[in-house]
Amino acid sequence: MSTDDPDVSQLEGGLFAYGGQSVIIWASLFIILCTLFVTLRFVSLRVGRRPIGLEDWLILPAWIVELGLCANGISSVIYGGVGRHEAYVLKYEPHAFETWAQTLFVTELLYGLVFPIEKTTILLLYLRLFRIHRWFRITTYLLITYIWLWGISEVIVAISQCIPIAYQWDKSLNGHCIDQLAYYRWVSVPNVIHDVIMLILPLPMVWSLQIDLRQKLALSGVFLIGSIGCIASFVRLSIFFKLNALSDNTWASIQLQSWTLAETGVILISACLPALWPLVLRIITRSNTLRSTFSKGLSAREGLDSNQSRGNETWRSSRPGFMGNTNEFIPLEDVEDRAATTFKVEGSPSQTQATNHKKGINVTTEISWTVGQDDGAAKLN
Repeated sequence: MSTDDPDVSQLEGGLFAYGGQSVIIWASLFIILCTLFVTLRFVSLRVGRRPIGLEDWLILPAWIVELGLCANGISSVIYGGVGRHEAYVLKYEPHAFETWAQTLFVTELLYGLVFPIEKTTILLLYLRLFRIHRWFRITTYLLITYIWLWGISEVIVAISQCIPIAYQWDKSLNGHCIDQLAYYRWVSVPNVIHDVIMLILPLPMVWSLQIDLRQKLALSGVFLIGSIGCIASFVRLSIFFKLNALSDNTWASIQLQSWTLAETGVILISACLPALWPLVLRIITRSNTLRSTFSKGLSAREGLDSNQSRGNETWRSSRPGFMGNTNEFIPLEDVEDRAATTFKVEGSPSQTQATNHKKGINVTTEISWTVGQDDGAAKLN
C-alpha cells in the first residue's frame, strides 16, 4: 500500500475523523454483561439446588475467550489504528497498521474457538432437558459435531490463509494469500445456519409436552430468548456483505469489530438465559408471597373488625404449571421425565406436591387459614 498523500475527498468525515470509541464501548459493555450473566448462572444453580453440569463448566472457557476478544478489540483501537481512516494511519501511524493486521489475526482465531464452546453449552442443556428421545439425542450430537468441525476448519483457514503466516501483517515478505474478502464473508454463513437449527430444535419437544397452551408459549419463549444470538449473526453477516472489509481497513473495522464482539457476546449471554429460570422464578414467587402476605393481613384485620365468629377456612388450589400460587419453585430441568418432587411452601408446614402425569406437571397447594377473633391474630396452619 502506498504512503503517498491520498485523495481524502471521499473519506467519511474527512481524513481526521475518528470512531474508535464505538469499539471500546462495545467491548467494555460485553465484558461487563458477560461477566454478570455468567455469575448469575451460577447463582441460579445454587438457588435451584442443581449440581454443576458439564454445560455449566463449559461456559467458563467461553467467557474467558470472550474476554480475550473484547481485550483484543480494545487493543486494536489503542495500538492498531482502528477508528481512523487507513489513509490517516498510513500517513501518521504506519507502524499501527501492522498491529491492526495482527489483532485481526487474533480475532479470527478466537472467533473460530468461542462459538463451538458457547453453542455446545446450549446444546448440552437441550440434551439434559429432553434426553429421553433418541432422535433428539442423535440430532443434537450431530449438530455439536458439525459446529466443532466448522470451528476447527475456521481456525485452520485463519492460520493458513497467507503463506507464510507472518505475511498477513508483514507485506515486506515474499508471500501470497487466498481471497480474504471471500473468506471473511462466507465463513459466517455456516455459523448462521447452525444458529437457525438451534433456534428451532427444542420447539417440537416443548409442544409435545402435555401442558396447557400458556405454558407451552412461556417455555418456548425461554428457548427463543436463548437464541437471540441468531439476530446478531444475521446482522454481522449482512454488514460483511455490504462493506468491503479490505477497503479502508481500519475504518471498516469499526463496524466489523463491533458486530463481531456483539455476536459472540450475545450468544454467550443467550447460553446463560435458560439457566437463569430458577432465579427468575425465585424472584417472582418471593414478590408474590410479599403481596399475598400483605393482602391476607388486611383481610384478617377487616374480618376482626366486623366481629366475625371464629372459624376455619381451608382452601385448595390445583392447577398445572411450573409455578404455583404461592412461594413454590419448580426448576427448569428434566421437564420430560421427572416423576415426582415435593416442595415446601415457605412460612407454612403445608407442602406442594408436583407430579408429572404424562409429561404434564400438576401442582396442588393446600393451606389452612384460621382467623381468631379473641386473640386478634390470623394464623396460617
